[in-house]
Amino acid sequence: MKKIFMRMVVLTIFTSLLFSTMVIAEESKVTWQSYNGKRIGVLTGTLMEGIAKEYFPDSEHLYFNSNGDCNAAILAGKIDAFLADEANMKMLHMEQPSINYIPDKITSQDCAFAFRKNDEKSAALCKEFSEFIKRLKADGTMQTIENIWMGKDEDLKVVDMSGLVGSRGTLKVVTTSSDMPWSYIKDGKNVGYDIDLIVRFCREKNYGLELTDMDMSGRIPAIQSGKFDFSTDMNVTKERKEQVLFSEPTYAGGIVLAVLSKDLEEDSQATSTPSFFDELGASFHRTFIKEGRYNLFLSGVLTTVLITLSSIILGTILGLLIYMGCRTGKRIAKWFAKAYVWFVQGMPAIVLLMILYYIVFARVEIGGTLVAVIAFSLVFGSGVYGMLTTGVGAVDYGQTEAAYALGFGDYHAFFKIILPQALPHCLPSFKSEVVSLVKATAIVGYIAVQDLTRMGDIVRGRTYEAFFPLISVAAIYFLLGGILRTIIGFIEKKVNPKNRNREQILKGARLHD
Repeated sequence: MKKIFMRMVVLTIFTSLLFSTMVIAEESKVTWQSYNGKRIGVLTGTLMEGIAKEYFPDSEHLYFNSNGDCNAAILAGKIDAFLADEANMKMLHMEQPSINYIPDKITSQDCAFAFRKNDEKSAALCKEFSEFIKRLKADGTMQTIENIWMGKDEDLKVVDMSGLVGSRGTLKVVTTSSDMPWSYIKDGKNVGYDIDLIVRFCREKNYGLELTDMDMSGRIPAIQSGKFDFSTDMNVTKERKEQVLFSEPTYAGGIVLAVLSKDLEEDSQATSTPSFFDELGASFHRTFIKEGRYNLFLSGVLTTVLITLSSIILGTILGLLIYMGCRTGKRIAKWFAKAYVWFVQGMPAIVLLMILYYIVFARVEIGGTLVAVIAFSLVFGSGVYGMLTTGVGAVDYGQTEAAYALGFGDYHAFFKIILPQALPHCLPSFKSEVVSLVKATAIVGYIAVQDLTRMGDIVRGRTYEAFFPLISVAAIYFLLGGILRTIIGFIEKKVNPKNRNREQILKGARLHD
């Protein structure tokens, strides 16, 4: 009996110790609830905003435009964690092992394509697409597509867009090209889970396809404006159902909390880390060389230059025309000029850009690049009008009287006598306006224009790195501004009367005689 009693005591002690160890281990396990009260990154324009307020009420919420931004913020120590889609995080962890996620989902969410609400044509398209998705689910194709885009075999992640004849018209689809695995850029082409589905649908139903990249926050307004037929996958919520019409769900996902891998128990073991220069070289390769991503930057530069130069030329012409109209002395011309300057300069350029894109030209078939040129031409034109007003005002009126005395008409007197003397007063401000315009074009990504800044964002969303994409974008803007400043500085020296000899100054008067 004594031996049995001793065995029971030992067994009891062992069981207690084992249970205590299990409890301690369970308590020490990292959970998303333990991050309430810490700094949480949130994607703007997504359901993460509501989730952050509901599940992390004591946290400081910091808002970002993409997962790439959140990635950079957590690596820099700006945030402790960020909310993300589970499928996004699987891809991010493969690309950036130093970031992982807590596997327990905060919420479960269906993903679906979004169509315009209260529109018969859009409703019919949504129904057709939903029936297509149901059939793919039934025959197992959806699972095959999921295995491809959620898997690790990069050779399978290809979308063939050839053969889209478009006999039933072209579908205009708005997407986000930095949203792995749903829609992103690979080897300079649009690929992803959503893109694969859309291409299969278009090929089977004889539609053409036109893809446009846009930030998540702008996709619903873009659909509602009628500029696009539908949007790629987004999480289905009650609030969004009131704004758009959702298709049959394409993926059952959820929202998880992304954290640094070192903060998770399973990743706490120390591993060898590459040297600074090795990591720098690898980062450079991922940003520029891999998949030919330098071509994205080149494409963005060309778009930025196109918008800038077009806006400078058209804005200068517009400002000059308005000023010439005011010189006639007509009250209506002066009233129009004041109203125009007040309207354009009274609001931020991004607001003007979005008003033109989503309201004024909502039903007009013009692209975002043209809208951007119109917007910045208006902004630059108001600046040119102000420069001319100041510059011409600095020229003594006696110059005008002298021109009239020499027999010049009003038109010739202005362009041959007054304007050349006013330009030295105008060009320094003109130079500053041009440099400001180059930098101001960085906002055109809000209306689906893939300029330099937007391309940098796409690369960051693909590599989940901030250093080289941001530094290279900044360097290119410095270079563009410097080139334009040098060109205008050269013109400034050429038109300055102080740099002209007496023969050049009197040439016009002699020809007139």
